[in-house]
Formats: sequence, C-alpha cells, structure tokens
Amino acid sequence: MSVSSIPIRHLLNRVAQGEIQIPAFQREFVWEPDRVQFLMDSIYKGFPIGTLLFWRTREKLQADRDLGPYTLPEPKDQYPIDYVLDGQQRLTSIFSVFQTEISQSPNPKIEWVDVYFDLNAHEDAQDSQFIALKPEDVNQNCHFPLKILFNVAAYGAHVRKLSEDQAAIIDDLQNRFKEAQIPVETIETNDHSKIAIVFERVNRGGVPLDTYQLLAAWTWSGDFDLRSKFDDLSSEIDGEGYAELASDPDLLLKCAAAVIADESTAHAVVALKGSDVRDKFSNLTLGIKGAVEFLKKQCGVASLKVLPYRTMLIPLVRFFSTDNENGFHPSGNQLSTLRAWFWISCFSRRYSNSVDTALTTDIRAMIKLRESGDPSLFNLTTPKIEFTFFVENVFSLTSVNTKTFILLLSQCKPRSFLSGASVDIETALLSCNRTEFHHIFPKNYLQNQLGIKGRDLQFCLANFAFLSQTDNRKIKNKAPSVYQRDIPQADRDDILSRALIPPDSLEGAYAEFCEQRGRLLAQKARDLCQL
Repeated sequence: MSVSSIPIRHLLNRVAQGEIQIPAFQREFVWEPDRVQFLMDSIYKGFPIGTLLFWRTREKLQADRDLGPYTLPEPKDQYPIDYVLDGQQRLTSIFSVFQTEISQSPNPKIEWVDVYFDLNAHEDAQDSQFIALKPEDVNQNCHFPLKILFNVAAYGAHVRKLSEDQAAIIDDLQNRFKEAQIPVETIETNDHSKIAIVFERVNRGGVPLDTYQLLAAWTWSGDFDLRSKFDDLSSEIDGEGYAELASDPDLLLKCAAAVIADESTAHAVVALKGSDVRDKFSNLTLGIKGAVEFLKKQCGVASLKVLPYRTMLIPLVRFFSTDNENGFHPSGNQLSTLRAWFWISCFSRRYSNSVDTALTTDIRAMIKLRESGDPSLFNLTTPKIEFTFFVENVFSLTSVNTKTFILLLSQCKPRSFLSGASVDIETALLSCNRTEFHHIFPKNYLQNQLGIKGRDLQFCLANFAFLSQTDNRKIKNKAPSVYQRDIPQADRDDILSRALIPPDSLEGAYAEFCEQRGRLLAQKARDLCQL
C-alpha cells in the first residue's frame, strides 16, 4: 500500500482523463450542499479532511462513470485505473466544485449547486466562509465562484473587476487551494477477497457491503452483465412462481458459489472469479431451473413464497447444475432421497440455526449423491415428529412450520368440504394467502359456543385445512357436527381422508379432534421423511 499527497489540480486532471473511476459497487453521491461547503472551508483552513482510498488495477470493471452530475470518459487502454474504495463523496465534491472541462449529464441524477467564497464573511475557525448558491441567489459583488479558481482566463477576468483588497483576498484563496494536498492511499492487488474486506471495513459505519454489486463489477465484460443475466433468468422462471429470485441477489450469489466453488459461505462468494462466473453461468442457470422443477413437481412447492427455507434452494441448485443443455435427470433413487431430504430438513428445522454448517454438509452430500446415486451417503436421520407439532404450533403464513404444514396437506390433493371440488393446489400456493385456508372448527363457534378463547388454541395447525371461500361462507359459524351433513355423502370418506381428518372426529370435542388429527398429520409427516 502506497501513501501520497496529490494537489487538487492534479486530482482534477486524473479524474477528467478517466484514470480515476467510481466502481459499480459504490453508492451514489448523497452529500447535501452544506457538507460540500464545509469540506471547502476545511481545505481552505488547512483542517484534515481524511484520506482517499484507491484500488489500482489493470483489470477493467463495470464502472458507474457518473461522478455526481458528470459522466466521465472511458479510461485509456492498458492503463492502470484507480477505483475509489473510500472517499467518493469527498472526491466528487472536490471535482464538481472546481472542474470546468466536462459538461453535466443531460439528465443528471444529482442536482448540483455551485459553491462560492463569501467575501463579506469573517474568518472564523468554526463558521464556514463558503456557501452553496443557486444562480438566482448569487451576489456578484461578494460571491466568488470556486469553479473558476483554476481556470486562468476566467479567474483573471473576474479578479480584475474586484477592488484591490478583494483581489488580495481571492489571490490568497487561490494560493491556499493550489498548495492544498489531498492525502491518498493506494492498494495494488488482484486479490478480490482483500478488496472486499477493505471495502466492507471502511464502510462498516455506513451501509453494509453490497456483495452483489461488487461481484457484478468483477464479472462484467463487454458481453456479460451479471445483473442483466439474473433479470433474464427471473423472466424465464416468472411463470413458475419463482420470479422473486431476482430480488434476492444474496441467495443467487450463494447458489453461484455452490456451483462454482462447492460451498456457499460469504468467503466463497467474495472469492469468486469473474471469469469462472461467466464460464459457469449456464451451469448455474440449468441448476436453478432443475431445482425449481424438482420443488414444484416432487414437493408441491409452487412458489418461492411457500418454500419453508429459501436457502434450501442452494444445495438443490448444486445437485441439478450441469453443462448439458438438456439438464440433469436424476434416477429414481436420487429423487426419493431428495424428497426425503426436503421433508426432513423442513420438519427438523435444519436451516433455522448454523445455516452455513448445514449448507456445507448438504452441498457435499448432494455432490456425493449426484456422483454415486447411493442414498446412504446422504446420512439422513428422520426427526421425531409427534402430534404436538400440529397442536402447539399456530397457523401463520410467514412461519416455517405453517409453510411445511401447508405443503404436507397439498400432498394429499385435497378437495373442498362442501362442493367436493378438487382444490387447485398450484393456484392456492402461488398466491399463498389466508383466503385459501380456513378453520375446521370455526373461530366464532369455538369462542361463542364452546368458550374456547385465545389464538394459540383457536389457530393451532390441526384446526386448519384447504377450503374454498364459497364453502367457508356456507359453513360460517356452524359446528362441524352440523355442517358435515352437507358434505356429499358419496364422497365424504374421500374428502375427509384427503384433508387428513380422522373418521367421525368432527362429532367429538375440540381437544379430542385436535389430538386425533394431529396424530394423523404426524404419521403422514413421518411417511414423507422415509427414504
């Protein structure tokens, strides 16, 4: 790492020549005018303003060429580029205040306000002698524009209009800024992981590191833009209920690391090489498509919204990744193992704690399963599932246990109670909202007729089933023993069986019903977890 001091004029020239760039993983310019004017005041008075931190490399990244309201030129070929890691706001302020060579962008994102030196302000260590003004607020008699300070012709013409005392003040102003040195530290390395760590640490007090943007910059080439590629993939799987993947770049990057590096830790993501991501992107795409198809067809997970743990997608993507354009087609043994892994992971809450450990273990197991086809290598252990799981857990569409419960019910291809019509599972799970699921023992019936109050009792999982809104309106607050008479008698046993409701349990007490149904649900869960 080298440390140097650069005169402001030299810094302006380097930016204007394209030798200093703002990488895509940086944030936009956000300083308000008052911060800019105080920065100018600090430089003028010789106060420390902090060090700029650059990363010097010959590697061409995707760059956000806008520096505040200005679009910078392309850097010269084969010339080392300094990418700004820290100090973007200060550099943008200095450049925008003094430069006169580059015009503002036609539609700049930033509305820049020029900074002026106030000739009437008294020099005070605490107060600023600089002020940001819109053109209509400028007083030509006392406001000197800093943007002409280094423009010889414009500076001379302006100073000649001033009084002798005013000209002396402005000459002193110019000399101070000419002599000012901006401290710069420069890192020269090709190790992306080091740059990521540095960037993360210098930004720790502000917005956390955006690894997605960081990797997008590293993987960029003239014909490859990671963000565009992920957007295209999202469009392809939009009809599959998984378009939300595009809004979860962290998950996508972990999938990429699993495919390329056989692990998905934060370190593995940051250590990805741009060339590897570009070369393996087709494998990643096919892996995601294969994982989505498996979840939909084999586990009934119609949308990302209903997947109990989004991170479960990562090892599945590793399993299905392939360079065969027709995709990877698992054997029967492999499919049954994957199904068991899915249900065991859900009911054991495998991905609730120590997620990195679970992912590392499962990615390795997926590789072994893929290579040998031997399910015993996966080392799966069926969790202990009791009826209390369904009695003690409360129905909430955002919870892992409820999503697992819903998916379990969908395995039985349920029918609505009164109409007997088959429930459109895919449509119900795509929307996955409260209108698709209703109480078996109506809430108001429990409260008003049986005196059973409290959400934990009324909303236990065992008291919920797929039920159309039409049938639910007909049932209203009726006792199950009453509305069950309206269930088509010829189909009654099949309808109740598909809802995992024990025969005659609707005639009994609520507590007995919950336990009986809970036991039936638990048996179904154990069956799903078996290899």
